[in-house]
Amino acid sequence: MTEKDIANQFSRYVIPSMMSMVLVGMYMIVDGYFLCRAMGDDGLTAINLAWPMVALMTAIGTGIGTGGSIIMTIRGSGGDEEGALRAKSSTLVLLLGISVLLIPVYYFLVGDALSLLGARGKIHEYGYNYMLVITFGAVFQVMGAGLVPVIKNIGMPVYSMVMMVVGMVINIALDAYFMLGLGLGLEGIAWATCIAQAVVAAMGIGPVLKSKLGPKWYLLERKTTAELIKIGMSPFGLTMAPAIVIVFTNYQCLRYGGNAAVAVYTVMSYAAYFIYSIMQGLADGVQPLISHCTGAKDHKGLGGVLRKGLALGLALGGSFMAVFYLARYQFPIVYGVSHDVAIQCMPAMVAVAVSAPFVVVARLMSACFYAMDDGRNASILVYADPFIFTPFFLVTLPMVMGVKGIWFAYPATQVALTALALVLKSMGGGVQRTYMPNPL
Repeated sequence: MTEKDIANQFSRYVIPSMMSMVLVGMYMIVDGYFLCRAMGDDGLTAINLAWPMVALMTAIGTGIGTGGSIIMTIRGSGGDEEGALRAKSSTLVLLLGISVLLIPVYYFLVGDALSLLGARGKIHEYGYNYMLVITFGAVFQVMGAGLVPVIKNIGMPVYSMVMMVVGMVINIALDAYFMLGLGLGLEGIAWATCIAQAVVAAMGIGPVLKSKLGPKWYLLERKTTAELIKIGMSPFGLTMAPAIVIVFTNYQCLRYGGNAAVAVYTVMSYAAYFIYSIMQGLADGVQPLISHCTGAKDHKGLGGVLRKGLALGLALGGSFMAVFYLARYQFPIVYGVSHDVAIQCMPAMVAVAVSAPFVVVARLMSACFYAMDDGRNASILVYADPFIFTPFFLVTLPMVMGVKGIWFAYPATQVALTALALVLKSMGGGVQRTYMPNPL
């Protein structure tokens, strides 16, 4: 691609993707606002303890949808149209099959899972009622998350953004009505989520079914499915990692500060998720371009896309650092917490601000690896977060800093991930070593 082509395609894919994730981040903030107003600290604690189970559904859909989309794009760019159709068909069948399978699994295990995650008494009751509704809407959760990347990769990035915008608007409106109007509490949030995701899934399935699927599209092709799962493990991990981090962090919060610390962490996680969502939007936006350049062996175009992505991400990361540091007291107040709780939140908000630039590099480099079909390095970088760095810092820092060590485990992890990304990049070969620019 020429510089002009890169600029045009970058705007076409990255801007809608980032705008979609901006709305996701804003939705999470508004959702938390309604929840705190309706149910206070107990509501915040219950949804934070239950959230990893919801995130697992979303991560499964995202992993399958993104993995299949990458295969579609690489094969299509390389001239293998039949292979691209097989990838599209396998993606659709897997999304539907696994989403249906999750319903009985969740129904029988959700109560015990909540207990393992630390929910007790009234918190367990709130979380169970919430998850019961989510369970019966599992098909919509998985299909909604999985069809967005598919739509984006078949050349409809703006429509994929519209799908997410519609879902967010419906979700926010129903949150307000069910919680504040009807007083349904967490069950109201669950109903709003399921209905909104059902609309997103309905909007996505139409264009996919109308596009060409190939003969016997309903049969899984073994080789394509195996490749899809292999590539999809990285985007699955990227989506699931924050939820796994929440599990570890909640455990330490309960140990060092009880339910109050969990409530503080919930406010912190809303801020962190806002930054994370936007940076993931940037990564999702460049992914189709990176996959296209990889399939077409356009090394010059690949380098140009990566440089633009890194420049934009680092500029945004610096801006977020300043904004969240300056709003370290005001942001918690938005949720209606008391002055004392807001004061306790301030160190946590500083930790979020410090982490922002490093989140950019970690997320973008992960996306680069899996978009280039480098599943090994992508998986190393993705899974080092929830299973190595986060547990290590969550155990060691609180020993020295007390509850503040829990908050600063987050930026410490992001710094470690950035360093690991640089090491993996320097150890890469071929296209990766030559054309992937250094992020710092």
